[in-house]
Parts: sequence; structure tokens; C-alpha cells
Amino acid sequence: MSIFLAYDGSVNGDWIAAYALQAAAQRPEKKLTVLHLETTDISGQALAEKFAAIRHMASNLGIEVGIDIGPMRRGAFGGLVEMLPEGPETVVFCGLRTRPGRRGLLTGTVSEQLLKHQKYTVVALRVVQPGLLGVVRRLLLPVAGHRPGSITAHALLELLASSLQELRLLHVVRVGTLKFRQLSAEDAGALRHEAAAGLAALEREIVAGVDLEGARLDSAVRISDNWAGEALIEAGHMRADLMALEAPRSSLAGPLKFGDPVEKILRDAPCDVAIYHGLP
Repeated sequence: MSIFLAYDGSVNGDWIAAYALQAAAQRPEKKLTVLHLETTDISGQALAEKFAAIRHMASNLGIEVGIDIGPMRRGAFGGLVEMLPEGPETVVFCGLRTRPGRRGLLTGTVSEQLLKHQKYTVVALRVVQPGLLGVVRRLLLPVAGHRPGSITAHALLELLASSLQELRLLHVVRVGTLKFRQLSAEDAGALRHEAAAGLAALEREIVAGVDLEGARLDSAVRISDNWAGEALIEAGHMRADLMALEAPRSSLAGPLKFGDPVEKILRDAPCDVAIYHGLP
């Protein structure tokens, strides 16, 4: 597994770098490759000082850092594609916007393009707690679908496992607003039971595939017409360090439209948020 950081030289990029460095520290290779595209935003001595700071943090973790500076190729996305080897063993850490504006935090970003490209394992981060320095102890992992199936978060979990103390799976069974208001206790119980069975299967899959090194693994089921709101409440309740949302495969086939709920989570989450896409 090779860890890459798409680095733009910004303060936000420094926060993303902390996550990439912690991930690289978990790998036997102990190596991080920093990819930077030539721009007028930062260069010369200022950029050299940024790279020196990353190397200093890396040395404290025993990590070797390689820096690859390349030109734009029809924009930043094209330049990164030329530098990144394709395949599931390539893990790319990248950032989202720091301010939502009219387009939100994800839509139209290079990170969105990397997720849509579906050639690498991508971890796109929104950092609101830079003081964590990429060390995640409490992770909230919402899972989607009426019946949760397999997840592609194994690579992400492997990279976070050494610091994890708690991993919580959350499945919000989404129902329409009108149906939710009229839902009987019996029907709600049936939905909750079915979802809990799916989560139990996911727990077994995770335990079999990832060494969580003693972290506590539990799960929660919620019935709601507002899955984003439930995820935000759960993140606050467990004092999550990071919430990781899997990019939906159905949306990746065409224009990536996460819609307002994901943008709401990115905007309002009390913790860092990762949008990830893993390859089989």
C-alpha cells in the first residue's frame, strides 16, 4: 500500500498532511509521497519551508518523505492523475474546501474528481479539529442502504487501527417523512431488527478483515426521515474525532451528487469528516 498526499501548500493542506503522515506511520514501508502542482499560490522559500515542516513531522514518526512537483495538466486533476499509479494499493489523501460558499465543500473540487475517477482509494478530508494531528481515537462509520452490505473501508480502518479506541457503526433506516410520522412501534421494531442483523454481519466482516488492536466495536440503529441529522447527533453523542462516509458507488458512475445531506454533514459536523472511496 502506497500513501500519497495531494498537497496545495495551504494551512488546510498542512492539516490533511497530519492525517497522511499518521497513515504512512502504520505501513511497514513508513513512506509518504507528497504530490504538489506548480502554481502561483505558493512557491520559492515559502513552499520550501512548508516541505521542511512536513519532513520534520515525518522524522518524528520515522517516515521517509518523497516530494514530487509536477505541472498542471488541464487543471490540477489532470496533473495529479499523471503522477498517481492506479490501483487499490494507492491511497490518496486530499482536502475539501474550508468554506462552503455557493458550491458547498465538496462539489466541483479536485477531491470530488478523484473520487469519481475510481482508480485509487481516496480519503477526502474536512478538518475542523486540527489539534488532533490526524490521531483518531473515536471513529463513527455510518453505513448506507436499506440492508447494509459489504463496505470498502477496510484500507481506511487499517490505517487508523493503531490509535482507535472506539469504532461505532451507525445505520439510519431512512423512511419518508409522512411514513415516519405514522410509523407504528411494531413496524419500527421490525425495521430496527432487520438493520441490526445487517450491522452484525458487517461487524463480523470487519473483525475478520481488520486487526482493530483492542478497539471497542459497537453499532447503533436509528429510524428517521433525516439521516444526516441522526449522524450529526451520533457524532456529538460519542464525541467522535472522525466521521467517515463512503462515497456511493451508484453516484460515482455519473455526476457525483451527494446532495444537501452530505454537504450538511460536512458543514455542521462537530468532528473531522472523511469522504472515502475504496477499491475492491
